[in-house]
Amino acid sequence: MTHALQTTRPKSDGDYIVLKQATKRLIKACGGLEAASMVTRVGHSELARYYDPSEKLFMPIDVVADLEAISGNAYVCQSLAHMLGFSLVPLQPPEMLEPGHHWTALIAQLGEETASTLRQIGAALTDHGTLTAQSINHYQLARHLENLIQTAMHLKLSIAQRQERGVQSRRGQIPVDAELIHQKN
Repeated sequence: MTHALQTTRPKSDGDYIVLKQATKRLIKACGGLEAASMVTRVGHSELARYYDPSEKLFMPIDVVADLEAISGNAYVCQSLAHMLGFSLVPLQPPEMLEPGHHWTALIAQLGEETASTLRQIGAALTDHGTLTAQSINHYQLARHLENLIQTAMHLKLSIAQRQERGVQSRRGQIPVDAELIHQKN
């Protein structure tokens, strides 16, 4: 069966140029072409082609994963998410959470973060009657919102993990969660 070649792409040329620019920033953040080629499966000349706007070639996703892990920043993934109408939220690594951080503690933390964020927004509105760039910076609203979103995402992950453990337990794939046994005693 022969497939017709697609002649139009769903995104504009400008969107794809943004991905090329993000690729260039990523490679620069890794220390340049030579340094980046040392931590992934492609050489420096191939890496250069990935950010060249005249090339139709884009960086493979496994190479993006390698380089974004090294750079500590999701340049390409962030650009791709934005292009598709999504936003990425950096999560605090699980090892940074308090030991024994239970999902119920995350619910309490979510309430605290929500209250804190709303207090700061209220204070900014009281001072200026509207949210100005100065009040947003002064009350650190972006940071408060990021903390709120991170907490919500950790809660979502925690609940999804509990759900998955429940499914696996019903299938006999893993023993019943020790936490649940502890709660019953």
